[in-house]
Amino acid sequence: MKVLLLGATGNVGSRALPALIKHGHTVVAYVRSPSKLAPEKRAVLADVVVGSVTDKSALKDAILAHNCDAVFHAAGVAQMFGRSKTGEYNKMFATVVAAIVEAREERRGPAIRAWLMSGFPMLDSAIPTHLIGDYMPMFPEHRENLALIQKQEEGNIAWSLFCANQMSPKHNEIRIPAPDDCSAANWVPLIGPYLNVFGLAGGYATSLEDPLDFIATDFEEGLQSEFVGKRVGLKMKKAVP
Repeated sequence: MKVLLLGATGNVGSRALPALIKHGHTVVAYVRSPSKLAPEKRAVLADVVVGSVTDKSALKDAILAHNCDAVFHAAGVAQMFGRSKTGEYNKMFATVVAAIVEAREERRGPAIRAWLMSGFPMLDSAIPTHLIGDYMPMFPEHRENLALIQKQEEGNIAWSLFCANQMSPKHNEIRIPAPDDCSAANWVPLIGPYLNVFGLAGGYATSLEDPLDFIATDFEEGLQSEFVGKRVGLKMKKAVP
């Protein structure tokens, strides 16, 4: 797919780029500070668009001008407790969603595929109709984003939320394409109430690189992905005795 990558110079986005390249996607980086893009990253990008993630018109124009059929929103960091005074994190999310919807409506044709970063509390708890966040009131900004994305028509935006727990880098240096040990092969996607959250929440931490390989792999499925319209986490497979 041709993916517009938001936050390409950040902690998540900078590691998403090698994964997307590894899986054969064409990547357009949308960044606020192009000087932060290292030469080796620029070399594998189809293009670089300079702009703010809170600029809906610029985002929409980037999608349309580069004929992107997918967006990966990895920009910004949510507050662990409470909300930022400016509300920037929620504003970025809402702007990205609006830009995608408007781009699809203007271009017509199929929906735009989108993966957007969210948080572990937005996964279902083991108690029906309750989220983990109902019992672990952390990262509350994600709840507003979830409510917004669930209102969207699938014909405009074929979305998935990656509900990240603690993510730590597997490698200090970023290699392009991602090395073979950066893989989702040993992880199981979680959809639904699989979690004994109070006792086992720490067991759902991941590396940074492996979930991004999972997302890059899923982009290959396009609009046929089984994860469209889903909140997704990852859990490491149990070793077979």
